[in-house]
Amino acid sequence: LDGTRVIASVKHFLGDGGTVGGKDQGDTPVSEAVLRDVHGAGYPPGLAAGAQTVMASFNSVNGVKMHGNKVLLTDVLKDRMNFGGFVVGDWNGQGQVPGCTNENCPASFNAGVDMLMTPDSWKGYYESALAAVKTGEIPMSRLDDAVRRILRVKLRLGLFEAGKPSQRAVGGKYELLGAPEHRAVARQAVRESLVLLKNQNQVLPLKPGIKLLVAGDAADDVGRQSGGWTLNWQGTGTKRVDFPNADSIWEGLKAQVVAAGGSAELSLEGKYQQKPDAAIVVFGEKPYAEFQGDIPNLMYKPGDDSDLELLKRLKAQGIPVVAVFISGRPLWVNREINAADAFVAAWLPGSEGAGIADVLLRKPDGSVAHDFKGKLSFSWPRTATQFVNNVGQPGYDPQFAFGHGLTYADDGNLAKLPEVSGVTGVQ
Repeated sequence: LDGTRVIASVKHFLGDGGTVGGKDQGDTPVSEAVLRDVHGAGYPPGLAAGAQTVMASFNSVNGVKMHGNKVLLTDVLKDRMNFGGFVVGDWNGQGQVPGCTNENCPASFNAGVDMLMTPDSWKGYYESALAAVKTGEIPMSRLDDAVRRILRVKLRLGLFEAGKPSQRAVGGKYELLGAPEHRAVARQAVRESLVLLKNQNQVLPLKPGIKLLVAGDAADDVGRQSGGWTLNWQGTGTKRVDFPNADSIWEGLKAQVVAAGGSAELSLEGKYQQKPDAAIVVFGEKPYAEFQGDIPNLMYKPGDDSDLELLKRLKAQGIPVVAVFISGRPLWVNREINAADAFVAAWLPGSEGAGIADVLLRKPDGSVAHDFKGKLSFSWPRTATQFVNNVGQPGYDPQFAFGHGLTYADDGNLAKLPEVSGVTGVQ
């Protein structure tokens, strides 16, 4: 690899997305066929494309913690799949292996983790690992194998000839961060990932020269549209100034509407000075990462109907309402879909809020600027308790099937969806 490249890692190996109840770091009780064909499907092409490291997962497979799973890490990944790079652990993942602590776990190393991630326990782990090698609990052959794998990857990257980071090909070239050509690719990704679930009476795309109201508490919040694992672990506590090379959804919409001779007004709570021709309401999940995002069911904001009430209030005032839903996963939002004239699953558009305007607004001449291309990569739930909801499973009956997604040429009219959540005591 040349000096403009970095090593890629594929993770989290293995079965991380199949835990019982979707619980982070839980157990994945599946057959070997399902483990291979479903959860393992992305690894052969990822490794074939040149990924050099594989990260072990926090979860267990059939009760065995992956950080201590020799069968999968060594026998399958390294031997059967002929993986020549190295396996890296996750944050103190070795400490979850039975009989281990963060600072003492020969079992994880012996299972096949070549480089353990010990961010705050490295010194203790080094001392215990050294002692384990001296007693033979960690065989010298295993240590040699791990060192060989790590050196092999560094040699492939050319690190020993590369010099200091500041002296490398892209050292100090901060203009590459947020470069226009990179942002253009990100904006295209936003456009092409948006999924249209409803377009009653073809309310979309909107004419850009209109009086537009943009509402909802996620409309002008780059942190919200970026989600977790961004500027910090949970993606919370950020400010607009933290994202200098970004456009919020509001900023993207305003720029295109004003450029076309229209007017745009931002009001998170949905109030306005002059009645708008249409309203775009942006709402959705607050940022989260890992187990902080675990939820007991698939209902969106149980006990808090503020977003729903905003949609209904604007609709009752005779304003066409477009809902833009920000989320990291499909959630049960039948009531919100019913309350809106159009509903767009926008996922997490990150820095490129303008990509949403590209699709929702027509060109100034009235023609379609960009059509919807996005299709559901996960099945959308019919109820808030429809957890078993994957193609091929018995009784597969989602609200919107895997691969669903409307275009402007399709009939976007949608009959009223059932509003019974399936959660006991909640409508």
